[in-house]
Amino acid sequence: MNRTLCVMVLLLGCALLVKSSATPGASPTSPVILVKRRLLNQTAPISNKTIFTSAHDGVYRLSTYAVLTTPGPSSTSIWEYSVAWTDDAGPESAPNIYYQFGQDLGQFFSNVNASPLGGLVTTFEAKAGTDITYTVSQVGPPDGSAYSLYYVLEEIE
Repeated sequence: MNRTLCVMVLLLGCALLVKSSATPGASPTSPVILVKRRLLNQTAPISNKTIFTSAHDGVYRLSTYAVLTTPGPSSTSIWEYSVAWTDDAGPESAPNIYYQFGQDLGQFFSNVNASPLGGLVTTFEAKAGTDITYTVSQVGPPDGSAYSLYYVLEEIE
């Protein structure tokens, strides 16, 4: 009888331990996608385009991919991508963080290490009521080249 009681108490204790460790304090959540865009075969610069205006202070993640889809055979220009926001310190920007030569077919390069890394991810805090913007500029004359730009903005916190 004593042995049976001890086994039952031990099993009950293990069951309670498993149940309490399987129930986390807070449910994990995924970031919320706020904006998703595909701009295909663009042939002109895009000046200071608003992606999103934050309703409250928050942490955001912007994932971007750009590719030159049509090269300008005798191009001397460079396409450049920049992003800007306002955080606790004031206006911030990441100028020309992504670029591609107008005569080179393929993905834009990271200005951080000049290699084709796929897309860029930028994480930042944005203040309530401020715009998150991007710019695509062309340094040099129009040349018949075209690019596609893809981006997703998520709210992390």
